[in-house]
Amino acid sequence: MQRIGFVLKRSEEKAVTLGEEINRFLVESGKDVVLETSCEDLAADWKATTSERISDNSDLLVVLGGDGTLLRAASLLNCKPTPVLGVNLGRVGFIAETSPNEAIPELKSVMEGTADFVERMLLQVTLPDGTTTRVLNDAVIHWGGIARIIDIGIKVGNAREIDLRADGLIVATPIGSSAYSYAAHGPLVHPDIAAVLLTPICPYWGLKRPVLLPPEVEKEIVLKKGEQLMLTLDGRTTVPLHEGNTLRVVRAPLPFIMVKSRNRDYFDVLEEKLGLL
Repeated sequence: MQRIGFVLKRSEEKAVTLGEEINRFLVESGKDVVLETSCEDLAADWKATTSERISDNSDLLVVLGGDGTLLRAASLLNCKPTPVLGVNLGRVGFIAETSPNEAIPELKSVMEGTADFVERMLLQVTLPDGTTTRVLNDAVIHWGGIARIIDIGIKVGNAREIDLRADGLIVATPIGSSAYSYAAHGPLVHPDIAAVLLTPICPYWGLKRPVLLPPEVEKEIVLKKGEQLMLTLDGRTTVPLHEGNTLRVVRAPLPFIMVKSRNRDYFDVLEEKLGLL
């Protein structure tokens, strides 16, 4: 891997400081460093280039921040599944497993070909206007104003439509099962499992429990009744929705590839971050 891209949480001083340390290591190792255009002011000192399509122009992305920064990095993927090394500088760090002092050793293992990589599932959501977008955690249908019940129809493949009256609906990946879905009493799903989790938010009628579905089968979600509706994608982007709109969700064609921490596993993270074990 020759070209190493950086995705930084610029508001976090620790991210820039650690980035400078990692950059020195990379430059001394003869690697080419690529920054987002928003970090153009750092390019000269870092001896780096900038790119508007950083994932396409990098062989590896080093993400310095928290889970939110890692979700932003996932949104930058375009035509190829560029691997990601997520370094946790945030409070949760459920997805970004690598600690700051492990960052350079993990990079060395990537360069030496001894690193462990894992694939995580992305969801592809087709919006009412026909455009598509991808999420790593979840897509959430909810009210944008005063809390009221929403009427939703859910169709899975050729099966009959399932009705739901609730405050909203969370469509989550296995990684996303530990986020909003978990807070809404959804189950934790091991990230090695390929599945799509539907978790109703405060259900009143119809689908009252979360359901785990096969990823390749299309899920069609129809907004039957409601006003001021919103779709929130990975907690970052909101899209206005209207009564009668339809969303379609399938497994995305590209996976999200991560460098796997060799110092902790999924159950270590459950214990450390959620105190469950």
